[in-house]
Amino acid sequence: MTSYISTQSISSSMRQSVLKMQSELAASQTELSTGDYADIGLSLGAQTGESVSLQAEGSFLKTISDTNSTVSTRLSTTQNVLSSLQSSAQNLLNSLIETNGATSNESTVQTTATGNLQSMLSSLNSSLNGEYIFAGENTGNAPITDYYGASAANKQAVDAAFSAAFGMSQSSAGVSGISGAAIQSFLDNQFASLFQGSNWTSDWSSASSQTLTNQISPTQTENTSVSANAPAFRQLAQAYVMVADLGTQNLSSGAYGAVVSTAEGLLTSAIGNLTSLQENVGVVQTTVTNATDQMSLQMNLLSTQVSDLESVNTYEVATRITDLQTQIETSYSLTSQLQQLSLVKYL
Repeated sequence: MTSYISTQSISSSMRQSVLKMQSELAASQTELSTGDYADIGLSLGAQTGESVSLQAEGSFLKTISDTNSTVSTRLSTTQNVLSSLQSSAQNLLNSLIETNGATSNESTVQTTATGNLQSMLSSLNSSLNGEYIFAGENTGNAPITDYYGASAANKQAVDAAFSAAFGMSQSSAGVSGISGAAIQSFLDNQFASLFQGSNWTSDWSSASSQTLTNQISPTQTENTSVSANAPAFRQLAQAYVMVADLGTQNLSSGAYGAVVSTAEGLLTSAIGNLTSLQENVGVVQTTVTNATDQMSLQMNLLSTQVSDLESVNTYEVATRITDLQTQIETSYSLTSQLQQLSLVKYL
């Protein structure tokens, strides 16, 4: 009986030992496969907090870096739009300068202005990933009212102002009787006010003048968009509507000359403001790129530090696996031999 009890005790002890070695073997095989400790907390002990902190910092930098990718795309699209608007404005300005106020080419100039206005409206309503680029903080709303849309408030305001000043519509043949002085006064006062202050924000734009702000690095924040309320766009709209929709085709030479001269001044100023916007956007683009590159270097360094903490010595792990497999096989063999022992065989 004593032999039976001893044999059972030894077998039970060996089974527990085998289970422990099997658990260690599974963990070691995982470490060999992943290259990292199977149980980080158990293996690193007090250094676990350091590893967690390093990974959290890396995750924070990765989040900012991913946001910067979207910011860079938005800025690049903004640059393209500004460049296109500047080119269109310059083309119309060149045409106006070439005509030198002559009415012989007014139809072509009017058509160009109309096309430029339509293109500008479309460009300022550009969106990226469902957000309107030139809407400032109001990214969910198209910033600019389509002048040629049904019952457009901006078009109605222009028509009402013209009618109030001259007692007729822009398409009336009677506009030929408007003097240069009269149209100039209208352009400088009633008409100009339609593109300023509350008239602009109520009839033309739903954009926020506050542009988007993004954190581009742990220590840097930048304005990363351009608002449709910027002076350059209001000047372009004023110049384009002036040429396209104030009865250009019927104006007297004096009145037409006043329109052309005023439009030239607005376009010249708008082109200068567009250039300034492009320069500002370019500076932000460079800053974002530099910040992203710096964070990439930091993330690589953090990754190396985490790897140094959590990575295993694969040679040591492979040796341990071999030893454990040998020990387990030996234990199986001994267990089998113990199971064959009995008092009858002994006697």
